Amino acid sequence: MARTLPVSYFVLAGALLVAGVFFALVYLGVPPFDNPGIFVLTNAIGFILLLLLGVVGGAFVGMLLAHRILANRQFTPFERAMMERLDEIRERLDALEKERLKR
Repeated sequence: MARTLPVSYFVLAGALLVAGVFFALVYLGVPPFDNPGIFVLTNAIGFILLLLLGVVGGAFVGMLLAHRILANRQFTPFERAMMERLDEIRERLDALEKERLKR
């Protein structure tokens, strides 16, 4: 039995296709899209979209890693080694601070 996709998928795919064709026409300089103002505007919009998608992607990766760590309740050997080294650094800094305060 074939499952049908929701209409919103097709609308989103169509919108992305139209936007992609528009950006391609501007990039290639096809008239009437060869205006420098439109070129700058589409590059600015593209930059903002890439920045936004980068932030959302970074948040997604962070949530995925946090979920993995919290679900397993265990750290990898690399993570354990890094936390031990951080503890060693804290101990050394505390010792240096106590030595400095004694003077």
